[in-house]
Amino acid sequence: MAEALVIVVLQKITSALGQEGLKILGSKLQKQLPDMQEVTNRMRLLQSDFLMMQAFISQVDVHSSSDKVLEAWLEQVRQVAHEVEDIVDEYVYLVGQMEGTNSFLKRALNQAAQAKKWRKLAEHTNFVEDCLKKITETKNRFDVSVSDSRRENSLSYCSRLQQLSEHSYLNDDDDFVGNKEEVKRLTEWLSDVRKDRTVISICGMGGLGKTTIASSIYKKEEIKRIFICRAWISVSQTYRVKDLLKRILLQLMPKNENIPDGLDTMDCVNLVELLRIYLKDRKYLIVLDDLWSRDSWPLLDSAFVKNDNGSRIVITTRIQTVASLADSNCELKLSLLPKEEAWALFCLKAFSRLDDRSCPFNLKTCAERIVDKCQGLPLALVALGSLLSYKEMDEHEWELFYSQLRWQLSNNPELSWVASVLNLSYNDLPSYLKNCFLYCSLFPEDYQIERKQLIRLWIAEGFVEDRGPEMTLADVAACYLKELADRSLLQVVDRNGYGRVKKFQMHDLVREISLTMSKKEKFATTWDHPNSDCYSDGSRRVSVQKDGNLMQPVKISAQLRSIIVFVEEVPSSWFRDCYASFRLLRVLSLRHCHIHKVPDNVSNLFNLHYLDLGYTKLNEIPRSIGKLSNLQTLYLKGCVLELPSDLTMLTKLQHLIIDVGRFGSSASNKICQQEHLQTLKNIEANGCVVRNLGCLTRMRSLGISKVQESYNTDLWTSVSNMKALASLAVIAADRNRDVLDLSELKPLPYLEKLMLSGRLDKGVIPPPFGHFPKLKSLRLCFSGLHEDPLALLSAMFQNLGHLNLYRCYDGTRLTFRARWFPLLKHLYLSSMSELKEVEIEDGTLRSLHRLELWGLKSLTSVPDGLIHLKSLQQLCVGSMMPEEFITSVRT
Repeated sequence: MAEALVIVVLQKITSALGQEGLKILGSKLQKQLPDMQEVTNRMRLLQSDFLMMQAFISQVDVHSSSDKVLEAWLEQVRQVAHEVEDIVDEYVYLVGQMEGTNSFLKRALNQAAQAKKWRKLAEHTNFVEDCLKKITETKNRFDVSVSDSRRENSLSYCSRLQQLSEHSYLNDDDDFVGNKEEVKRLTEWLSDVRKDRTVISICGMGGLGKTTIASSIYKKEEIKRIFICRAWISVSQTYRVKDLLKRILLQLMPKNENIPDGLDTMDCVNLVELLRIYLKDRKYLIVLDDLWSRDSWPLLDSAFVKNDNGSRIVITTRIQTVASLADSNCELKLSLLPKEEAWALFCLKAFSRLDDRSCPFNLKTCAERIVDKCQGLPLALVALGSLLSYKEMDEHEWELFYSQLRWQLSNNPELSWVASVLNLSYNDLPSYLKNCFLYCSLFPEDYQIERKQLIRLWIAEGFVEDRGPEMTLADVAACYLKELADRSLLQVVDRNGYGRVKKFQMHDLVREISLTMSKKEKFATTWDHPNSDCYSDGSRRVSVQKDGNLMQPVKISAQLRSIIVFVEEVPSSWFRDCYASFRLLRVLSLRHCHIHKVPDNVSNLFNLHYLDLGYTKLNEIPRSIGKLSNLQTLYLKGCVLELPSDLTMLTKLQHLIIDVGRFGSSASNKICQQEHLQTLKNIEANGCVVRNLGCLTRMRSLGISKVQESYNTDLWTSVSNMKALASLAVIAADRNRDVLDLSELKPLPYLEKLMLSGRLDKGVIPPPFGHFPKLKSLRLCFSGLHEDPLALLSAMFQNLGHLNLYRCYDGTRLTFRARWFPLLKHLYLSSMSELKEVEIEDGTLRSLHRLELWGLKSLTSVPDGLIHLKSLQQLCVGSMMPEEFITSVRT
């Protein structure tokens, strides 16, 4: 974790020297404030030191936690890294202060206080340099190094975890609950008559039972008879490919066979060749349990000869990219156990001493809470159930255990292996993902985390690396999210109409362990319990999740970087009283808080990158918000409508999200200054706005309402300049009078989502629709179409995954022909009052999962072709549908 912190500090130093440092070098202030220049120069030295430190720490194995000397030294590194982070952020803050109004700048030149602040910062920098020297001396004095012995410790650690994995294989107890369908499919894949060598994968988060399922089948007598030649290899995170190949050979060869001479000294090439020769004419089964990387696969793939004897390779893994090594249609994705099966498994273990293995009445409430906490994770159900089976059947004792569950997972030796198994996924993360993962634990239990929100928070905190001009930070962060999901550390809980992930969730036990890690690393403090002590304990982030915490005096012992509040009642004095610890904030989220005005001093948070005031009681935004010169995201949805003209001073703003926001005429003229703006939702149109939007060439998501017909030329000309636009929503001012004429719109090669609400010119699909090759979601409302649009839409949009037609067509018939809309997953037909018939041919809508029908007053019978929709999972019939239609659906 220390490496992750060092990387973030390095990124901050680089950013500060690249932006704020240039301002200072080109400023006359350096002559009046020599300490300012000294701090700038010393930060360059710190940057050099931290580059070397990062290079050293990156070689330290994550499993060396048993090395107490190394751990103590890393703790010193963390402390000094936090000190350096304070210096960098204070540096940016002071520069930001001097970028205020001209009158303030003039005063700053003559104020001794300003010089005093820079002098204090220079002294702090000197102190940190001394600390770095002592850390180096300590490293040398106590021989803190990356040695072979530490690697052996790491291998020993992994070996212990392998034994836990192999225990499932060696155990004779086949009595496990759930996954019957998965066991059946895996058995069929292993025993079918296919002659080609087949690679099968079993994927899921740690503790789901991948090894248990694989071993239960591996031990079956029928499988033993099919595969005389077989091997079970526990791979783990730390291994040598050479050792892996040797272990496979030794397991495959019967003990009565002669082991080849010189096996220990053979290189990988010779071992691969030896395996190929041995397997050439054999039908074999090899299980690679707990494979973490694809790195070794090219050699293994070569060694496992394709001999058309019906051989099988089974891979169990937590990593989706590893699971994708499987042959087509041979990937098994495990899910959490449903509630009934989870309860059955828990009772099987917890009440094993009772004859009927059922839960006593007095324990049922507490037992159900424990099972809910496990969220269907077999590992946790078995571990907790087995531990509780030795406790008295006393309600108070069980309640006490549940209240200490987080502590128990971290400190109880009988449960430590559960934490170890789950921690393996965390330890395997690359450094750039560790901070991002821990940040997810700031959200409450069972909270569904919005993809866009999380991405913007990571960027605001400085966790996302710059990968060059080809990718935005948001693109990089999206890759981070996918990787965390692929590693089974985040669960996908919701997708949009065309399949893109919208929301994630963290498993409760994974969250509990990450909270323990966060506290240890002083990464974050979560006030999520009525008895939480409102004390940050040196942590840099605070998440407030229980009412009442903010009512008591708050003791914060560090300069915070994030405050995320999930409670509604916030005392008006809280922000003022704690401001001394908030000065360097980068994230402030007060969404859903019952505040009526923006807290005092918020406008002085020059380092603030993310401000969320959505769904509060705010009626206005103060003009002083224009002083937040580093603000990237401003979320105002669900509150204010009027936007101050000073908002245009936020020249680094990237995301502005509102319900319907109005700019005054002066602000409308200045909107072109927002050159970094990527998201603008939902702005109210006027003549100045539509003309100046064309300057926002980085725009990726635009929502604009109250568009008058007279704005067409300027609006579509402006939109045509947004070559990176991915999402566009346009709402006409008067849906009956104002026509949306798209004739001036040029191709938008990256547009994925389009919503148009208003009459289309001449009542036809506009020709520019043919220039949206990547469109995946289309919503048309009040379009006034006279002819069935489906033929044109299908021809234009082969990638369409979501289609919403709302009161857009005046005709009586819609026809879906064969092979149309091959990727469409969600179809929504609503409020087309003249529509009498929907024809669905066989072979159309092959991927449709959800069909919604609302307000189709003339559609009296269910379409006959509905039986052709083989993949349909949900048919939703809403209000205003004819009674005859509803009756025919029921029958």
